[in-house]
Amino acid sequence: MQEVTVNRWLLPWLVVAPLLVGGTLASAQVENTGWRRATANSGQFTNPTRAYTDALGFATALDGQEHRYWGYGISIPSGNRVVGIEVLVDARRDRPRHSALYIELSWDGGVSWTTTGYFAGWMPTSWRQYFLGGASDTWGRTWTAAELADGGFRVRLRAVEASRLDWVAVRVHFQPEIALALTVTPQLVDLGTLTLAHYDAGFRELSPAQRITVSSPASWSLHVAANAATWAYTGSEPPPGKPCSHLEWRVSAFGSGITGPQTTYLGLTTGLQWVAGGTAGTGLWLDIALRVLVDYTFTVPGTYTLAFTFTLTSP
Repeated sequence: MQEVTVNRWLLPWLVVAPLLVGGTLASAQVENTGWRRATANSGQFTNPTRAYTDALGFATALDGQEHRYWGYGISIPSGNRVVGIEVLVDARRDRPRHSALYIELSWDGGVSWTTTGYFAGWMPTSWRQYFLGGASDTWGRTWTAAELADGGFRVRLRAVEASRLDWVAVRVHFQPEIALALTVTPQLVDLGTLTLAHYDAGFRELSPAQRITVSSPASWSLHVAANAATWAYTGSEPPPGKPCSHLEWRVSAFGSGITGPQTTYLGLTTGLQWVAGGTAGTGLWLDIALRVLVDYTFTVPGTYTLAFTFTLTSP
């Protein structure tokens, strides 16, 4: 009978993350600038400065006329990203025919414009507030803080039929950046000394063996792969060439924000294997169970080591 009580398994679990972004995690709370009013304008509307502030009178727009407002003094704190832009238009029609104001935004002083097709209308004869965009609507593009500064940011209004404009205001929603980060605890898993009971069962299991925690600013995916096709062996016997597939793994538990976890055991391979995906957020967690297969052919007395890598990616 083979002596197995001297078998000791050390399973270093290495986290190699060439695609990870380091940094301190920040709160994901969304904040906003409050409603900002324009201080500059150009174009064809009559009495355009009256639309700087609510209840200051009104500007008049005729069919086909265009006007631009800017100078909103928008400032986004460093380390934040823009997640939404709202434009508030307080307006009504000026003639019996229904009217509308089409709204687009520029980030380069009016050279380029968004193409959302958003409009305030069709307007009644009484004043009405129209909210274009939203707290999670970036008007079809990604904005930088510099593009929202007075030098580049513009609001363009184009009139269809005649209308009165009481106010055109802007509110920007922003959120602290979240760093893409992966932690694994513990990084070294010691499966200890095998016994005859493990050989009789054909495996030794540890569940959970590790907890993985993910933080990401966007949706993400997690994969795993062995660093080598066979376990490294140290001992008095000829190396048995124990395949990496003799280490099986699965997701044994997970929290909210985790999608599509691999919950049944898979033998590890050198190719990438899907572990789980998830939504944007911080502190997203999942537990990993490990099961090493044991037999008398590939599990001779000695010390075995297998390294493998988790890879976290986010678009």
